[in-house]
Amino acid sequence: MMAFDGWQGFYQVTAEAAATLTGLLFIVVTLTAGRQTAATNNGARLFTSPTVFHLASVLAVSALALVPREEGTAPGLVMTAWSAWGFIYTAAVAVKMARLENTSHWSDFWWYGFGPAATFAALAAASVACLLGYAHAAFGLSLGLLAALMVAIRNAWDLATWLAVRRD
Repeated sequence: MMAFDGWQGFYQVTAEAAATLTGLLFIVVTLTAGRQTAATNNGARLFTSPTVFHLASVLAVSALALVPREEGTAPGLVMTAWSAWGFIYTAAVAVKMARLENTSHWSDFWWYGFGPAATFAALAAASVACLLGYAHAAFGLSLGLLAALMVAIRNAWDLATWLAVRRD
């Protein structure tokens, strides 16, 4: 089973950061609601949902890592399933981003599509390694979560600054 002894502080910090950033993103979206055109609203929806999902995933995986080991392999299985689903979801978003024509910046595919998909692939692999009891699996999972958090912070900032300047 997973061995996260000594990692509790890390997972608590990443979970708190993800929860706080999710709340701040909701505030930005709420404060800018009604100021955009229909086209801007569609674009915001395409970019906002994956960012919120990414932050929620950091929170969920961090919380699962904090579950007491007496619970058996269930937390690890849920973590692996969540990460695999995250990869499928973010890969689908990456495909949608790649199909956008002249409606987004060239970097959007890499930051909102490819980056999250690669992060979730790494998280899924690290989750499986944790289940299999590999010695450095907790370190791999922490690197994946840190990468996920950094990508989500970058995307939340990009989204907030993009929404703030949009008006009818």
